[in-house]
Amino acid sequence: MITLNTGRRDGTAVQGTFALVLAGIVAVTLWWGFLRENAPMGTAGIRVQADFTAMSDGPAPDHFDGGQPATMVVSPDDPGDQLRIQRGRLTYQPTTQHTAAAYFSSPDLGSSVKSMGARFVFQPGSGAGGAIGLAVSRGIDKRVPPVVGSVSIHLVVTPINWNISVVRTDRAPQEVVAADSFPQPLRRDGQTVYEARLTIDGAQVTVDLPGVHKVLTDPRFSEWQGSFVTFELFSNNGATDSIGAFDKFWATGKRD
Repeated sequence: MITLNTGRRDGTAVQGTFALVLAGIVAVTLWWGFLRENAPMGTAGIRVQADFTAMSDGPAPDHFDGGQPATMVVSPDDPGDQLRIQRGRLTYQPTTQHTAAAYFSSPDLGSSVKSMGARFVFQPGSGAGGAIGLAVSRGIDKRVPPVVGSVSIHLVVTPINWNISVVRTDRAPQEVVAADSFPQPLRRDGQTVYEARLTIDGAQVTVDLPGVHKVLTDPRFSEWQGSFVTFELFSNNGATDSIGAFDKFWATGKRD
């Protein structure tokens, strides 16, 4: 609190008071500008979920189960990259000899993401394993990749290993926070269902994967937090890699 001088108000006193008020305004402005990058987002979050197990074969839905709109983006040079439902799972069928990717993103959850997860399989392939991904970002755009701004969490799961990285801006390189191999490689039989689950509490992220339970702490998780989620399919060689397929995925801006 600034107390004004109630005695004789000569020029020096007025100047001193003005300087104190100005300093206070500058301090508050700087404080607010700094905290906007680091402060938690609003608390009125929503939950989204998409369960594909009862859906008929055909194009992927353009919304989540609750009607919330989804943004779908795929590699532009291969029609097979289009997301589709096959045998009750969301997947794609790339044919390119190069990298391929497809993304299914949420609308704004209204608050920083508190948890997200997916149930998935890996389908057979003659080459190295493909990957699934789960990402938290500040925004979404209709481009490849769709994430905009900082990415506070990017989980990548292959049949043999996993890693979590962060990205300061959408033009910055990924910074790996943790990486490890699975105790047992995941099956690529198109039948064995696995689950990935992330619980986010400020700077702490709990990772639950097949045979893996890790608690990771990094200030970037909270400093770069976002309110959008993206679920990803990726192949280094679209024509030969094993392909990921989602039974279901979900994310929430609420505390469970």
